[in-house]
Amino acid sequence: MSDAADPKPALVQLFKGLADPTRLRMLAAMVDRPRCGQDLAAEVGVTPATVSHHLRVLSEAGLLRETRQPPYTFYQLDIEALQGALKAVSTPKRVRELATASPVDAETRDVLRAFFDGPRLVALPAQRRKKEIVLEEVLRRLPRRREYREPELNRFIEVVHPDFCTIRREWIMGGYMEREAGVYRLAPRGRAVLDGG
Repeated sequence: MSDAADPKPALVQLFKGLADPTRLRMLAAMVDRPRCGQDLAAEVGVTPATVSHHLRVLSEAGLLRETRQPPYTFYQLDIEALQGALKAVSTPKRVRELATASPVDAETRDVLRAFFDGPRLVALPAQRRKKEIVLEEVLRRLPRRREYREPELNRFIEVVHPDFCTIRREWIMGGYMEREAGVYRLAPRGRAVLDGG
């Protein structure tokens, strides 16, 4: 489940695997003993085709152990994989590390270290490239919304840095956001940042 270079994709896939009520019921049925697809279909009350789909998702998420006993394949929850994922998000510090753990270049890492003290932005850099790195990092910390009213956006920014007016203005000038009648929306450049582009 772990990717030494960047654990994020594997963790995201694991948590996506858990983000479905049917899959959770299937995992609960597999906690104590291995189950075959037919058992799971009967236990959870879904079709064998639905079970097959969910088993594939759970397997790709690294949550299953498989044992083949022809003509059946038996599945059991890989409790160690689940515990490892929970440990990865078990403290605020780990969550912050995970949120910023990405395959970034040395320059970006150095800038973030120099201008952030934990979750807080200490100062906005004067140099354009460094400023962009910082503005993009603050943007990534916003809750995803289709639009933001100005007072709401101010509150979100204030968690990171007290000068929300400057940050807002820089996002507009940098093409990360657009503003109309006190409502802010992500511009294509801002959407690209949040989509990992």
